[in-house]
Amino acid sequence: MERNIIVLLGGLLLVNVLGLSAHTFPSGYNKKLKNASVTVVGDTLIASTGKIERKWCWNETGLKTISIKDLSLNREWGKERPEVTCDWNLPGAINPNSQATFVSLEARKSDDEGFINPHLELITHLRYDSARLEVQHVVWVFPDAPGIRTQLRVKAMDGFNPEGLPEKETTRNYYGHTLSVPSGQTEYVPLDFSVKNERLYWGYYNNPGSRHDQSRDMLKEERVVGYPVFQDEDINWASGVGVDYDGNGVCVVKESHKCVNQQGHNTGSFYAGPKGLSVTGWGLQPKEIVTDRFRECWATWTIVYEGGNDGMQLALKRFDRARYPVFPERDIMIINDTWGPADPGGAQFAKEDYLLKEIPLLADLGVDVLRIDDGWQINPWGGEKEVFLPSYPDQWKNIKAACEKNKVDLGLWIAIRRAKQKDLLWNLEDANVVTWKVDFDHLNNREAFENRFKNIREIMKRRWMKTQFSFCPEYDDPRYGWYYAKEYGSIYFQNIQEALPEHLIMVPYHVLRQHWLMSKYFNSNKLQVLLQNPKRVDTRYSDADKHGHGYCFAMGLPFIPVFFQSAQYLDEAGRQELKSLIALYKEHRKEMFDCYSFPIGETPTNEAWAGFQFINDKQDGGYFLLFRELHNQQPAHEIRLKFLAGKKLGITDIRTGKTFTKQVSPDGMLEFEIGNPADYSYLKYKVLE
Repeated sequence: MERNIIVLLGGLLLVNVLGLSAHTFPSGYNKKLKNASVTVVGDTLIASTGKIERKWCWNETGLKTISIKDLSLNREWGKERPEVTCDWNLPGAINPNSQATFVSLEARKSDDEGFINPHLELITHLRYDSARLEVQHVVWVFPDAPGIRTQLRVKAMDGFNPEGLPEKETTRNYYGHTLSVPSGQTEYVPLDFSVKNERLYWGYYNNPGSRHDQSRDMLKEERVVGYPVFQDEDINWASGVGVDYDGNGVCVVKESHKCVNQQGHNTGSFYAGPKGLSVTGWGLQPKEIVTDRFRECWATWTIVYEGGNDGMQLALKRFDRARYPVFPERDIMIINDTWGPADPGGAQFAKEDYLLKEIPLLADLGVDVLRIDDGWQINPWGGEKEVFLPSYPDQWKNIKAACEKNKVDLGLWIAIRRAKQKDLLWNLEDANVVTWKVDFDHLNNREAFENRFKNIREIMKRRWMKTQFSFCPEYDDPRYGWYYAKEYGSIYFQNIQEALPEHLIMVPYHVLRQHWLMSKYFNSNKLQVLLQNPKRVDTRYSDADKHGHGYCFAMGLPFIPVFFQSAQYLDEAGRQELKSLIALYKEHRKEMFDCYSFPIGETPTNEAWAGFQFINDKQDGGYFLLFRELHNQQPAHEIRLKFLAGKKLGITDIRTGKTFTKQVSPDGMLEFEIGNPADYSYLKYKVLE
């Protein structure tokens, strides 16, 4: 006798299946976490954060999105497409006419072992007997977030055959034209491209050190207009797309290691067309689907916004922070990385005698962490003989003693593919490592991802909230991208140096330009930026010597500042200039770290007014950090501010202590003054009315 037994325990739905018949979709189920909820009404599954609501309809093929609703605007995005039967597919295995068997549904509170914010994790488990595949459709619902995260997890059944299934996007020749052929679909959003809309695609490049000039921006954006969209518009380089309908709309982001110039591991494409928006790229090749466990596909974020591109940036950053929360006690720091003065190599700055001189000078400046770069390990670059244990005669004893005496923490660089886990754990315990710079990675298959982050999680659990990782995306190898793995720390940005090689020499407006661009669609407090000594650069390749230490260091204040230079090479004037700025910054950095930062003013060109605006979550206060570039001839300039049109502001000049009030114009413009070129202004503001 076949029976279905449905047990409801503390809001956790467990479906225990006896027999092989189709099982009942659990109408009436409800689970809540603060303002987040999961509800089943008939064959409709509804997930809500309190800001966004998404509905799926259960049918014989799987789950199909039928509605995306912005609850703040009470506006629904979605148009019924009868020809679409399911949000996902795998051509050759799961097709529009495939039959799915419902196995179970469960929703539970989760925080991913403390690595992310509390949320409801909704898992719908399905079985495709003809394809010999099991699929889990996973939804993360964060209370009050403007978006929802979806993901597939896949397991093979006995008899699964991966042969002939798509491993990535391919192309076909059609009447002499090369057309894209989609791989497996992971997400579907039923947006209407038959009405007036604009599509803005964006993505960031990897190998950022090689993009250190004005002709190779870190950010690529492409705005596409015109409607209706009669045939699929395929974009294979972007990490995100914003679909705008008269200033409001839906933003969709690939949570993967995709970069504009690095496709990575099966990261797929966006397809905008008559049926809506499809997202492809499982992140699993068919041969990587195994029978002993579920493996994760790339996740997707679907975010609603209002207020044009500014509103989309804010909504994206708010959801990013729900997914990748800020842990000030773990992540706020000013780091000294010893490779900074390299010419071109920097291993000499990992020697013990140099470090023992450097530590007290760093402490005097206000630097929090000494991170020892390449050169501290036994037999550096010695192949199998290289060992990531300290090469110093007394191991960490003398360096630890100096750090403890001067209240400076210790960090380490590691070549992650050559480092043994047991050695990293030994260093963690013996040296109390608070940050690891992870270099020379190569993530080109699912096993590499699983092993890497399994080991990183083990290290972080050993010293909970006392250690973190910064991931280096340099070079063209597939590494981490910009929307992946930030729960473990931050991304390390651009190996810019003081001397050699020539293409990495610091040029202030190049640095400011790339920082400015990165802050558009990326939370700045998840980026470690490198700050050099402007007086030591080769003047054949840079005008850095015409800028002060404070100006160059201030370019990093929206981010996690990395003192990529030597305190021993500062003159007294430079030391005092940096010491003064760092002391002021430390008074405000916790508040700044909690803000969202945005680029304002003009794109840096060496004659622009450019800067950053920091906005707190209530939008009633924040900071301005403004730069009048070297060749700018305007001591006063109007800048369009974010979210402050018509507001009256109380402003404090942090460097001078002076206070004043200013009225923002109805169109958001406000005039600022900086008396000299190559100078900056550091201001705090409060909305008065």
